[in-house]
Amino acid sequence: MQPEEHDHHDPRESAPGAGDCDSAPAGPPPGLFDRVNNYLLLVYAGSCLLMNYSLAGLLYFKGMIPLSLSLPGIFSILIPFFLLSRRSTLGFAHEFSLGRTNPRTTGLVLLVSAAAILPIEAFSGIFERMWAPDADYTSFILSIKPKGPASFFFVAIGLVLVAAVTEELLFRGFIQRIFQRNMNGALAVVLAGIFFSLCHFNPPAIPGITALGILFGYIFYRTGVLWYSVMGHAIYNLVTLIRLDASTEEEIVSAKVVSPDLAWTFLSLGALLLSLRLLSRLHSPQRQ
Repeated sequence: MQPEEHDHHDPRESAPGAGDCDSAPAGPPPGLFDRVNNYLLLVYAGSCLLMNYSLAGLLYFKGMIPLSLSLPGIFSILIPFFLLSRRSTLGFAHEFSLGRTNPRTTGLVLLVSAAAILPIEAFSGIFERMWAPDADYTSFILSIKPKGPASFFFVAIGLVLVAAVTEELLFRGFIQRIFQRNMNGALAVVLAGIFFSLCHFNPPAIPGITALGILFGYIFYRTGVLWYSVMGHAIYNLVTLIRLDASTEEEIVSAKVVSPDLAWTFLSLGALLLSLRLLSRLHSPQRQ
C-alpha cells in the first residue's frame, strides 16, 4: 500500500498579498543624483564650468564676440549635462526639473523678476561705488554693446536665451540641487547664489549678483520647476541688455554709478515682497 502523497503547500503563498510584489506600489526609479556620488557630480560641474571659461576666452580673443556668448554654454554645459542625463532612466527633462509651467505661477515669477530689478540695482550700487572701475571689465562691456539691430539680436541670443538656460541649469538645476540634498534648503539656496556671483568675476557686483542668484534659487526652491528661474534670469538679462544698448560709450567708460529713483525703488521693493509672499503661499518648498 502506497502512502498518500500530500502537496507541501506553504501557507505564506496563500496569505493575502504575500509574494505578490507587483501589488505594491512602485516608487519612482532612482535618478542621477541618487545613483552617482554628489561630490563627484560637483567635480563634473566644475569641469564643465572651466571648459565654458576656456571656450569663451578662446572665442572672445579671436574677436568672435557674439559666438563667445552662446557657443560655450551650449557645448560646455547643455550638451555635457544632456549626455550625463542619459545615464539616468528619468530622462533629461525630468532629471533637471524641466517640468510644465502654469499661467498663475508664471505671472508671479514675471512680477518677482521685474520688481527685483531696481532694488537689486540700488543694493549693488552701494558696493560698486567703493571700487575703482576695472579696465578689463569695461573693455568687455564695450565689446558686447550692440552696434545695431543685427548685433542686438545675436548678443541677445547669447545673454538672454543661452546664458539664462545654461546658467540656471548649472547653478540651480545641478549645484543647488546637490546642496539641497546634503544640507538645509535655505543654506543651499544662499551657497548656490554666492557661488553664482563668484563665477562672474566682477568683485564690485558680487553682492548684487549674489542677491540675484538667491532670488533665482528661491524661485526654484519654491516651485521645483527650473523654467521659472530661467524666466527670471532671462528678464533680468534682457533689461540689462536694453539699458546697455541705450548707454553711450562715454557713460560706460566713466563707470559712473547712478542710483535709481528712491520712490520707484521702494515701490518696486514693496511689489517684490508682495509677489514673493504670494509665491510662497502658492508653492511649498520642493524637496529635490
